[in-house]
Amino acid sequence: MLRALLLLIALVTAASAASAADDARARAKAELAEVSKEALRLSRAFNLIHELAAPTVVSIHTREQYRLINRWELREEVREVQVGEGSGFLFSSDDKTTFVLTNAHVVAQTNGKQEFIRGAKGQPVAYDKIAVVTNDNRSYEAELVGLDLQTDLAVLRIPIGALPTVEWANSDQARVGDWVLAEGFPFGKGYSATSGIISATDRSTGIYSGVRGFESFIQTDAAINPGNSGGPLFNLEGKVVGVNANIISPTGVNAGLGFAIPANLARRVAEDLMDDGKVTRPMVGVEIKELSTDDAVAMGVPGLHTLQIRSVVPGSPAESGGVRAGDVLLAIDRLSIQSWQQFRARIASTRIGDSLDFALWREGKEVTAKITTVAADQLAVKVGERMRQGAHLGEFGLLLGADDKPGLAVLHVQPESLADQAGITAGDRILHERTSGALHKLTDLDTLVDRKEVVLQVLKDGRSIWVRLRR
Repeated sequence: MLRALLLLIALVTAASAASAADDARARAKAELAEVSKEALRLSRAFNLIHELAAPTVVSIHTREQYRLINRWELREEVREVQVGEGSGFLFSSDDKTTFVLTNAHVVAQTNGKQEFIRGAKGQPVAYDKIAVVTNDNRSYEAELVGLDLQTDLAVLRIPIGALPTVEWANSDQARVGDWVLAEGFPFGKGYSATSGIISATDRSTGIYSGVRGFESFIQTDAAINPGNSGGPLFNLEGKVVGVNANIISPTGVNAGLGFAIPANLARRVAEDLMDDGKVTRPMVGVEIKELSTDDAVAMGVPGLHTLQIRSVVPGSPAESGGVRAGDVLLAIDRLSIQSWQQFRARIASTRIGDSLDFALWREGKEVTAKITTVAADQLAVKVGERMRQGAHLGEFGLLLGADDKPGLAVLHVQPESLADQAGITAGDRILHERTSGALHKLTDLDTLVDRKEVVLQVLKDGRSIWVRLRR
């Protein structure tokens, strides 16, 4: 009787446990169904990006021609060998032609150190033949329209029109944690898409240092492998936020450190190359130096801003806009600027004639300056006009000009010069030289040109100081 009772209790307990387990599984299943709705929405977004993007992504194949002498038949033979492949994407198309953006290192020859091979005149050497294969497996011989080594970008043209093209994102709005898809043709195995997030922005790897390149990369953990170079990096809106360019890896394959050229810079370069076959760089006319964190803190600079205006080029847009040597750069068009590479890339992303709002830290407070970018040749003209208005004390690194105010205005100070080392900056005024007396006009400098030493009375920020310069 007792044994039967114990058996009954055991059976009831087991049934109860099974029922509890079933209830737990049911609850987990219901919760999973609810939670997976959000995950499925993300998955569906990836599906849709693929549907939109795949027709715009292309593979690029490069070939080299070799000339051989057939000694038996006494004739020359030309043979072609495929030497490389990469990815690209369609960014502009009309009725007859379509333009493709890719990396310069995909279509231009490099050596074992990944340095561009140069021709007799210093120009990069492209491969003999370049073919673009579209998503529907049609192959077209491509014409190299132009390339830009400093951004590692190149534009190709193929003889077919009315093809779908990508939309560009504003890469300034990219944030760490954003989902992205890297698309391309890795290892020559066909089109593929990999997902990940933006791991960092404003990254520099030093890979373009040999050409003084622009490095303000978007870093991603989306898999980027050999063959992905030149392919697009899409955001969740299906727009190109970057151009996949390079990786850091001990093995040469994806290790979670991929780098893409920001879309704003890529678009600016792509459109210049498409229109003119070359890139015209915008300039503002400043020289930059980096402050130590301690110096920035001592100046009361907010945040992690350490870029200081070392000098302002006379006659430049920066001078016209009111930028002064010694100012610390905070932001451009409300985009925080925290590195030299980020500053260079931001200026390079603009167009000639664009108006930029600079936020600057000066004497303990924030000030603004509006600057209109100019091309390098335009800047040279402006500087030349200003130089002709001034007189040089070249051995001391000073360009001085005369106006209706007391003394002579400092128009420009040569970096690393004696004047620069003494702390003289553009905007200061030179009132006297100790032995020559007051300085009122440019001809007063004639007696100082051959001097080995001058002692100058400098008016700086409303204070008069004496500075000795000896060469």
